Amino acid sequence: MKKTLILTALIFTFISASSAGTVSCTLDNQFNSAPAPRLRFPIYETAAINARQPLEFSWWLDAVNTSGFILKVYKGFNMYADNLILKENLPPGASAYQASPDLFEDGKVYTWSLVRISFAGYKSDRSFNSFKVIKQQ
Repeated sequence: MKKTLILTALIFTFISASSAGTVSCTLDNQFNSAPAPRLRFPIYETAAINARQPLEFSWWLDAVNTSGFILKVYKGFNMYADNLILKENLPPGASAYQASPDLFEDGKVYTWSLVRISFAGYKSDRSFNSFKVIKQQ
């Protein structure tokens, strides 16, 4: 009777765990992933620039375990390879990048994305924002 009770309990535990989805017991999950970066600027609908001042992209340095960032800027809303106008691999301590104002046209929409890379080589989800450039005199 005792063996039957133990066997029933094990089967019930197995069925409950398998119906709940995948069970994972890793202790190093914090080292295998990187949180998506938090963007600072530009995060609004428009970005005003002039011909003498670069457009600065900035983000928060709010996580450890970062080996670098990948910054990409696309022309338009779609983040397709054909629309890519800038790609930079940045060091872990970077919190900003200044892009030449010559890359941008007045009245056009651009989308920038940022990915954090962990020391283990894992990439975070992409943070991104679209904005319209307004060139001032």
